[in-house]
Amino acid sequence: MGLDNGLYVTSDKRMITREMLPEGIVFPFDNDYGDRVEIAYWRKCWGLRDAILRRFGDLPNEYITDIDTPEKVMELIEEIASWLDEEKWEDEGRSIWSYDEIRRSLVQNIVNLSIIYTVMLGNPDVYLQFYDSY
Repeated sequence: MGLDNGLYVTSDKRMITREMLPEGIVFPFDNDYGDRVEIAYWRKCWGLRDAILRRFGDLPNEYITDIDTPEKVMELIEEIASWLDEEKWEDEGRSIWSYDEIRRSLVQNIVNLSIIYTVMLGNPDVYLQFYDSY
């Protein structure tokens, strides 16, 4: 079970950089990873991790397919938004972070993904990759 999870924006056809992405995205870190840009990051948020894997991947094998359509990004936004329910977070979050500590990050994830959704509408080569640290 991964300690660190997140989402990269990438493309098989071109190198994606921060400068190519619209304003409004708040990046979780100051550095990028070559051909992809990290737009969401969670550490020790096992309930959220498992929910994403259940919805988009294969939980027993800890593998996920690319989130490669605007429709899938909307599903991802809906999933993350469901964790803004404080009771759900406290009951199912299985995290070191309290609801008050994680709420702001989840809201920013939704903002970032909403921006990427609009990017993907006009750029079918752009997609998201979920990563799991191990």
